[in-house]
Amino acid sequence: MELKTSAVAKRLGVSTKTVQRWVKKYNIPCKKNETGHYVFTNEAVEQLEKYRFLGIEEEEKEHVDWEEVEQRLNELERKIDQKADDVVSFQLLQHRREIEDMLQYIQRLEQRIVDLEHQQQTKLVHEQPKQTRRGIISLFL
Repeated sequence: MELKTSAVAKRLGVSTKTVQRWVKKYNIPCKKNETGHYVFTNEAVEQLEKYRFLGIEEEEKEHVDWEEVEQRLNELERKIDQKADDVVSFQLLQHRREIEDMLQYIQRLEQRIVDLEHQQQTKLVHEQPKQTRRGIISLFL
């Protein structure tokens, strides 16, 4: 199957000029038709897809400032670490609040237990049978 430049460009998602530039630059084997336009075979399209997949042209690779890339990576790592620290700090504060709430709840429960024990003791004291005084006469009876 033979494809025209415009069909290949559409398939790769690039302009026709980019396809023409890649053909020249990477020596993609293509025939030209009688009007001088490229005609692409499936093999040629596959090669172009590889270059499209790489995304960075060879001349761009030569001009990449690797120190700048490393600095950007280090900055991103620092930001990620900071974000992780922030998340952990937030979680610790949340846990601390939860623990404080639970401690307050436990203290209220303890106070309630003390109050109930006090009420029960008071109730027992009031319920004890009163000793009636016996008069001297009842002793003799």
